[in-house]
Amino acid sequence: MAESMRIEADNLARRIAARILGDYPPPRLRHAEELLAELERAAAREVAAGEWNRLAAEIAGALRASGVDQFLRLPPIAKTMHPRIRGRSRGYLRHVLGSDRFSPEFQRALTESPVGKPLVNPHYPLSSPLLVQHAYHLIRLLEATQLDLAGLRLVVDFGGGYGGFCRLLRNICYREKYLIWDLPVMCALQRFYLRNVFPGTADGAAPANIEWLTGADPGARDVLMRHVAEREPSLFVATWSLSETPPTVREQIVPALEGCGYVLLAYQRAFGETDNVAWFGSLEKRLPQFRWQHFECPVYRNNFYLIGRNAARA
Repeated sequence: MAESMRIEADNLARRIAARILGDYPPPRLRHAEELLAELERAAAREVAAGEWNRLAAEIAGALRASGVDQFLRLPPIAKTMHPRIRGRSRGYLRHVLGSDRFSPEFQRALTESPVGKPLVNPHYPLSSPLLVQHAYHLIRLLEATQLDLAGLRLVVDFGGGYGGFCRLLRNICYREKYLIWDLPVMCALQRFYLRNVFPGTADGAAPANIEWLTGADPGARDVLMRHVAEREPSLFVATWSLSETPPTVREQIVPALEGCGYVLLAYQRAFGETDNVAWFGSLEKRLPQFRWQHFECPVYRNNFYLIGRNAARA
């Protein structure tokens, strides 16, 4: 009886959420023409190969063809960067709400923005499935390392999606340097999103503490290394991004991890022909200065976390 009641309650929540989604028009977003122009420039700079190069082209094409006001619903974005996560959202939410690290500031930051018309989480209609997943990543980091977000001076976000994790940290408390490393098309989308969710500057620019790097930028790794050296403690974040790059690209980024105070990595068991469990296990051994927690995600089987605190830096 209890199980049938729970299923019925879930179904009711989904119907309500679906109604909410259909009832409001998305806000008209600013800077659309600038985004489209930046996408054109970015197309000439793409340096990625394989799946991500194709996906970046699909995202740019969808934005040009369908407009930007509901960009989170466009198929290539909804499939990869803003999924429904139907089977996992309840588990993520249960852990977040039950954690000792869940604070009033965290609760306020879980309220979703209407920018891009995000999906509504049927288990927590103020939020979206992906924002709850981002919160879960952050909670697992805080629990594993006892990190004080207010003490951080640098966040390096490798593969920043459309900017949702950046928004979450800013809405909790973080105002120091935030460095996003991504493909040129993704950087353009992130700038567009963050300019619309944080529209406070007179010139309409993104928040001044955010900086972007791409593999196409000359000396990009040197810039990254300098930021890490100059700002302690720092946090390196890569959730299903480092694990979706070729091993040659990963090796270019690993030296930056050595100087970071904290590391938050999420990855799938394998990507193409790469055994990610073996690769990230090797990474753990290569960085013995970190106190690591390496475990399979209980909410998302065959996906793993590698979370570390650098005993010499943090």
